[in-house]
Amino acid sequence: MIKIPLYPDYGMTIMLLKIIAGMPVADFKNMWNTIWGLRGTPQKTVDWTDPDEWIDQRLSGKDKEIANKIWRESNKSVNPRWTRGCQFLISGYNLISEDNGIYQLTNVGKDFVSNPTSDVVKKIDTEEGLIQILRQLSLIENGKRSDLLDEWEEYTKYHSNIKQDSVRKDYLRRRLANLVDRKYVKRNGVTYCITDKGLNYLQSAEDTNSNPTINKENRLNRDIEVFNKEQRILLRKFLSETTPYRFENIIKDLLSAMGYDDVTVTSPTNDKGVDVTGISQNGITTVKEVIQVKRNTNSNVTRPVLDALRGCLHRFDAFQGTIITLSDFAKGAKDAAFEKGAAPLTLINGDKLIDLLIKNSIGITPKTANYYLVDEKYFEEGENTD
Repeated sequence: MIKIPLYPDYGMTIMLLKIIAGMPVADFKNMWNTIWGLRGTPQKTVDWTDPDEWIDQRLSGKDKEIANKIWRESNKSVNPRWTRGCQFLISGYNLISEDNGIYQLTNVGKDFVSNPTSDVVKKIDTEEGLIQILRQLSLIENGKRSDLLDEWEEYTKYHSNIKQDSVRKDYLRRRLANLVDRKYVKRNGVTYCITDKGLNYLQSAEDTNSNPTINKENRLNRDIEVFNKEQRILLRKFLSETTPYRFENIIKDLLSAMGYDDVTVTSPTNDKGVDVTGISQNGITTVKEVIQVKRNTNSNVTRPVLDALRGCLHRFDAFQGTIITLSDFAKGAKDAAFEKGAAPLTLINGDKLIDLLIKNSIGITPKTANYYLVDEKYFEEGENTD
């Protein structure tokens, strides 16, 4: 069951556990309560980014001593103000105990600290949805957080008490950051992909999962994704083998499905450098757009193609243009698309084109596989059970 908010990095949590083990419980709690009481208001915010400054300025006595101990013994990696998530994780999974007023690592806590792939860590990762995120990423090559949200939302419906979309998104964001920190996931800009290390860890965690239903569902989802990848490759093959004019009409169908109006394929003998035209809605404004289609798969589109399209805009009274290719774009072309003072150009490469065709059901037939899971939460006894 997913339950930990403000999900922390494990490295930070382990560092905090090592520092407070053997510390009087009252000393740490008093320090934290003092810091929490200084949190400020929305109208008068407090800057906590530099502990070298605020610890000496805002704390004194034992509070100052404990805060400095955490900051310095962690090699300035654990900001005492930002340990709330660590505290939630520590208490939520009983990683530490209070023995005669002194913090002591539990056996579970010792395993968590000493072995990053222990059964304890795998259990926490499974219950908190991190294995689910790795599983989702293993089924796609690269993905934004938005690409994970639908399945993450469905998962959290059955494995958490989360109700608000904003909270659900925050839980995903923080857990992804945890996986990136552990090198199980690599982030490149706004996209994420699972690493080889992450794939090995995922396999290890699934091998030790004792729930046969989850294992069967995982295999089912994996088989579906493998099948979809095969169909994606086949779709690209058919696109590459169509005639240029048929390819342009496929783009016409796509634009129409995306909500463009008056979509027209220009005459192949007098296209003036433009293959398709259409009207798009930009807010409350309608915009004439021209599209150049480059089906070629052997080489990347270069800057002269962009310059030529810009030179054609006035002939169609168009404000902006788009270039669509099954291949990709050279760096010079990508830079030119955002050239200051020039008409805006949108670049759609082969991968993006395939995504759009699938999303808008052009050249593919969507299929739905229905299956059901028993809702274990429904059978749990609640306070109002008669």
